[in-house]
Amino acid sequence: MLSLLLAASLSVGAPVCDRSELPQCLQRLPKPLVSVFSEHWQLASEDLAEALSQQLAGQGAVTLTLNNQSLILTDAGRLTQPHILLVGHRVYEQPSVHSLSLALLHERGHLLDISESLRQPFRFAYWPSLWEEEVIADLHALWLLAQEGRVQLGWNLVHLRNFNLMGAAPDWAHWTTPVLLPWLESPARRVQLAQLSFEQVLIQSVIATSELPHFRTLGRRQFGPGRGAYPYVPPRLVERWWQMLSPSLTLLMGDDFGGYRLHHHDLMLVNSAN
Repeated sequence: MLSLLLAASLSVGAPVCDRSELPQCLQRLPKPLVSVFSEHWQLASEDLAEALSQQLAGQGAVTLTLNNQSLILTDAGRLTQPHILLVGHRVYEQPSVHSLSLALLHERGHLLDISESLRQPFRFAYWPSLWEEEVIADLHALWLLAQEGRVQLGWNLVHLRNFNLMGAAPDWAHWTTPVLLPWLESPARRVQLAQLSFEQVLIQSVIATSELPHFRTLGRRQFGPGRGAYPYVPPRLVERWWQMLSPSLTLLMGDDFGGYRLHHHDLMLVNSAN
């Protein structure tokens, strides 16, 4: 079965093909790589482009692996699409915070050989199973940005994850903001990030995963579907929720954010006390 999770034996590099030029790109790829995907789908190599294109499934980039062969697929057109979101009964449009370079930094994180002991703290039984992989890939992208002196671009990654959470189909599997944000909240932490090994970054990024369902409750309460009665959420987690979402909502809503936050913040605290 084709797996989107990468085998430990893979190197940290992989060929890249964009959806717009898949047929031409396939002709340039190593023959063993093309052969293994052709055999998997039982397709001739010249018919492989459509099958690969379908693997993107609306995403801007994805890493495919099979039998220790890996390929990164991108969709540059999708990456540049603006974010159009309904928030507070009003539609907002924001130019894309994503980019091809950011997508490739993330996908490189899927190619890492990470020990079981480092992965385990990012697993939670009541959370999407892919979250562990996405946390590692996003942290790796943020760490690489710090190594390159571009850690401020990590905010684009936070905004992207938050915007995808606010959409009509909330993306909890990729919502890595709770893990990313602590590295961006202070200059000292940003400097520290550039000085650590990636293994140290993973160790210091562990959060209380048991808090994640509380954040999902708040997300449903704020963005739907449904805004009725929900379980109790501790006030400190309500405050943390707003710390995580406010930078992105401010970017999206501009001057509208102040009144929006005042209304919804107080409402969440009242609901959490019931």
